[in-house]
Amino acid sequence: MTTPPKGSLILVTGVTGYIASWTALKLLEQGYKVRGTARTLNKAEYLKKGPYAKYADNFEIAEVADLQKDAAFDEAVKGVDGIAHIASPFHYNVTDPYRDLIDPAVNGTISLLKAAKNHAGPQLKRVVITSSFASIMEPHGDGHVFDETQWNRHSIKICEDYKKAKAEHEQDPSKPAPKTVAPNEAYRASKSLAEQALWEFVKTESPAFEVAAVNPTFVFGPVIHSVKDAESINTSVFLLYKYFAGINKTIEEGPGVKGYVDVRDVADAHIRALQVEEAKGQRFLNVGGIFTWAEVVGILKEAFPDRTYPEIPTTSPPTLSFNNKKSIDVLGLNYISLKDSVLATVESVKHF
Repeated sequence: MTTPPKGSLILVTGVTGYIASWTALKLLEQGYKVRGTARTLNKAEYLKKGPYAKYADNFEIAEVADLQKDAAFDEAVKGVDGIAHIASPFHYNVTDPYRDLIDPAVNGTISLLKAAKNHAGPQLKRVVITSSFASIMEPHGDGHVFDETQWNRHSIKICEDYKKAKAEHEQDPSKPAPKTVAPNEAYRASKSLAEQALWEFVKTESPAFEVAAVNPTFVFGPVIHSVKDAESINTSVFLLYKYFAGINKTIEEGPGVKGYVDVRDVADAHIRALQVEEAKGQRFLNVGGIFTWAEVVGILKEAFPDRTYPEIPTTSPPTLSFNNKKSIDVLGLNYISLKDSVLATVESVKHF
């Protein structure tokens, strides 16, 4: 048996974040005890007094100020039966892709895994890591179907080329300075390299615990963690909010296919990956379906007709798609619809 029993203690890293706050809540609702990590204890007190008030006796907070430090998680992992490692940077404020995104994501993952192996104890059964569709996606032609067998090497190469050019320029200033890496490519590379670090750790370190990875697409759905203003909402929800708030005057679809998944389904995916025996050693593409921003605006316009929205263009549906069969068959997920997810998202943030 490699799954933590009901009532046992689960560590949820980054518990004050969007996905992690839901994962911890659903674990508490199912009778687990939860230890959540936060950069500061004060930030997590909101959860204890708010969404988790009914379960306060089963929820504790551990301070982890710097995810990258080798010993960052040494105390937090002690005595836990399962771990959902969700803490990782997701932003587009990128000057240097390695310093701002890649190193924190990779080093944070390795730090957590080392601590789990060396300090958690023999009762630790399963570690689930939040990866991303970003570690799967690459440019493809019409008709391509994305699934868990694929890896994003395209974004990694872009960042590696930047690193090489930067080193050459620093050594010889007459050589051209590196081209700036687009923030979305830096983010995708960070997720791909962090997940690769997970599987490499398992291969080289042979830990006693089992692992799994969850790879969500754009995440929508209600916000329950503490958010001070609209700009502080997580990136994917803020993109949706800008259409509701009238900030976006036109609909920008951008290239490629977009997939959505509700945050509650992401939380369920993490929990099932902890619970289901067959999930060990697997990665799961976590996606409810494809969407366009035109569809999102159409849903908002129908539900809130008195607001001002950009004109909805006539767009062709994406010709790329996703295969989420594995997450349904193995984890038993029953995905929330785009409409229900969009409306629940707006209900939770419309007061901003």
